[in-house]
Amino acid sequence: MKGAIILLEFQDVKWQLQSGEPIIKGISCKLDSRLTVITGPNGGGKTSLAKLIAGVEKPTSGRIILDGTDITDMDITGRAKLGVAYAFQQPVRFKGLTVRDLLELAAGNALGHNELCALLGKVGLCAEEYIDREMSSALSGGSKAYRDSDGSRAKRKAFGI
Repeated sequence: MKGAIILLEFQDVKWQLQSGEPIIKGISCKLDSRLTVITGPNGGGKTSLAKLIAGVEKPTSGRIILDGTDITDMDITGRAKLGVAYAFQQPVRFKGLTVRDLLELAAGNALGHNELCALLGKVGLCAEEYIDREMSSALSGGSKAYRDSDGSRAKRKAFGI
């Protein structure tokens, strides 16, 4: 990563359950601005690591650095203001809420048709088909995941988990 800009850094990050069982046993790495995918078996700590980045959980020890800022002790709201977004594996469904409503909530203002089309187009969805669909069973699982990443894009997040 010579010459690369470090976006996220873990410095000997450890996390354990309240029972004392270690889950993350000391991870140290630097991630640049490229797309990074973390894979592993069930129970391998992937979701726990994502929760540590987002601030849902706090490390037992170690430091988490985002774009040069130590976010280890920062709450979820502070991290969100820096551009950290966390999407759930099974997104929450809101009866009566449309894709348009969700994107406008994420953006914090009304979005024009062209902006909505651009956001949905970035994840391969046709705005005409999805923009006014309800956020319930009308969307497939894949479309819901794409839609959630659109919410992060509408907020112009720097880092999505």
